[in-house]
Amino acid sequence: MKYHHGNLKEALIESACSVCECEGHEHMSLRSIAKNANVSQTAPYRHFKTKQDLLSEVAKRGFVELKNVLMNASRDTKTPEDPQEKFLNMGLAYLNFGLSKQNTYDLMNGPECPKDDYPELKTEAQETFAILITTIVELKPGINETELEMMSIKHWATLHGLVSLLRNKDMAESEWGAGPALRSVKKDLRKFLRLAID
Repeated sequence: MKYHHGNLKEALIESACSVCECEGHEHMSLRSIAKNANVSQTAPYRHFKTKQDLLSEVAKRGFVELKNVLMNASRDTKTPEDPQEKFLNMGLAYLNFGLSKQNTYDLMNGPECPKDDYPELKTEAQETFAILITTIVELKPGINETELEMMSIKHWATLHGLVSLLRNKDMAESEWGAGPALRSVKKDLRKFLRLAID
């Protein structure tokens, strides 16, 4: 067994992020993280009292990554002066993150790490949600606080729900119910999001 002589905490967090995305947080243990990081089985306990403490770091990293993804999507809009195009670009980036980082996304939005118990995780989650709020303010100038709250939840629920539906292979491949409609949406997500804005 090799012992890590560098930044042990960072190595453990990186290992946990990798194991979480590859296997899911349900299959993680501090021992598996130690093994993946090539350190002793007791090493994780120097920095994390429980598995939940380590998971909170993984979730926090997820929100940091999502926040950067959304900000980059906003900057990469071909017409940055058009708030609708910026909103659409960010919506597509959110969907791509939710579909490509499924296990991390589930941990970020699940009950495993109560955000009130982990202030840094809570801050990152709030800052990520604030990007949506800021974009809606640009999209709907003069919107009042109540409408802003309602619209923020509406759009987040739309994106979150769409991630879940697109991940449901049985539904997406079915010839009954919502299957054909879901495949149609998947072919042109930008068009669907444009319709969902109003």
